[in-house]
Parts: sequence; structure tokens; C-alpha cells
Amino acid sequence: MKISNIIKAIDSIDNMQDMNNVIASLKIRRAFLKNELARKAKATFKVGDNVRIFSGRKSKPELFGVITDIKIKNAIVDIDGSSFRVPLSIMEAV
Repeated sequence: MKISNIIKAIDSIDNMQDMNNVIASLKIRRAFLKNELARKAKATFKVGDNVRIFSGRKSKPELFGVITDIKIKNAIVDIDGSSFRVPLSIMEAV
């Protein structure tokens, strides 16, 4: 199904109950996709890997560190002697 058709279908909703059902369904799907992405990312990393972190900050757009522990959606990364909890989705193996 095309995105434009989905948007048109959402635009045609005329009551709050149906709108709330659509919103709930989207939230569930988003959570599933986010967990899938985290699971795939977790499978690519291991403790001791050197990683590049895309911080999104203008002063330091990229940081480099070493993974010391891996959790479900985050990793503990040692960057310049300090430990930080970093989302797996913003890391890349170096």
C-alpha cells in the first residue's frame, strides 16, 4: 500500500475512536520496528569493539570509543576515559 493512500485513509477518519485505534496501532508498530532495529544492531557489536558515535552536536559530530558492555538497546562506551550509555542505533563499528 502506498503512503499517499494511507494518508488519505487517515484523513477520511471522522471519529475519535477510530483515530485512537489508528494511533495505538502505529505506536505498537513503531515499537516493534525500533526493537527490531536494536536487535539487529546488538548482533553486530561485541564488547571491545571500537565504534564511531554520531552525536549530532556541531562541536563534535563524531566521537570514538570502545564498547565495555552491551544492554538491550544501549551500550556502555568508554570515550576518552569516561563511560557513557549510548544508543546502539547511533553507533557504527570502526
